[in-house]
Amino acid sequence: METEKCPHCGASVKKENLRGHFERVHPRRSGSFKAESKTVSYGKPTSFFRSHRRRNVLVLSLLALAVIGISMAASQFAAANTMRIHWHPQLSVTINGTPYTVPAQIGISPNLYADHSLDQYGIGMAPLHTHDTSGTIHEESNTMRDFTLQQFLAIWGQSVSASQVMGHPVDSGHRAYIVVDGVQQSATQDVVLKDGQKIQVICGP
Repeated sequence: METEKCPHCGASVKKENLRGHFERVHPRRSGSFKAESKTVSYGKPTSFFRSHRRRNVLVLSLLALAVIGISMAASQFAAANTMRIHWHPQLSVTINGTPYTVPAQIGISPNLYADHSLDQYGIGMAPLHTHDTSGTIHEESNTMRDFTLQQFLAIWGQSVSASQVMGHPVDSGHRAYIVVDGVQQSATQDVVLKDGQKIQVICGP
């Protein structure tokens, strides 16, 4: 309903009745009826939310996507940093009758971290690494999977074959082989690492 205010008395009158109002209430001024009287609209108020519906829907959608993205990133981060395997096989090395020290910080120190192909399974370091010179291999992974002695040696930057052990050639009259929990194996046979396992790499008679 549209109304106009009377410029003389300020009364709100329906637009179509304004002239009649002049003639009844202000008969002496009815001839000076002017169209510039202020028009006031009293239509149904518009909701702020409705008037900004598209923008609000867009903002809420973006917020929802951001929350989902953050949740997924947090979930992936947690999965990548949750330890699923924590095993400790033991390695000893003997070359031509002399014990060979397995160095500390394999898979941690840059100069003892030659192969990074398994980095996705590690938690801040290689999934196969050492902390000290005791020969303990720390098998710490965010995924349940098999790791092998050859993979540990690759991370270290070493290898074992019938002709060489840790870069040292096999002396004449000697041979290279591996002993796993008392069972002898060839130097070329890969060994799946297990918790508490005793592994000997030997170059000797």
